[in-house]
Amino acid sequence: MQAIYETHFTGLAGETEGPRQAAASRPIEGGEAHLAGFIRSAFTELDTLFPRLPNPTLVLYVFPHLAGPEGLPVPGYATTFTLYERTYYALPGEVPGPER
Repeated sequence: MQAIYETHFTGLAGETEGPRQAAASRPIEGGEAHLAGFIRSAFTELDTLFPRLPNPTLVLYVFPHLAGPEGLPVPGYATTFTLYERTYYALPGEVPGPER
């Protein structure tokens, strides 16, 4: 095992740069433009393959009423709820996504 280890490093002794130094010294052509599809941004993080399907929010107004055995007055109020109980997601390609 020691012989394999030493052979490996004697083979590398002839090289002047390691792969990381060679990559770092290479000039970047076109700046970051050529990395446009690979750079992570907030938009690409939030852009999902499975978009949420529309789930309308309904508004219900509850009229003033008397509640309970004592007949306590309850003022009128508005509440909201979604039409569907669950959130549904579309498969990739089912819903046209934002154009890039």
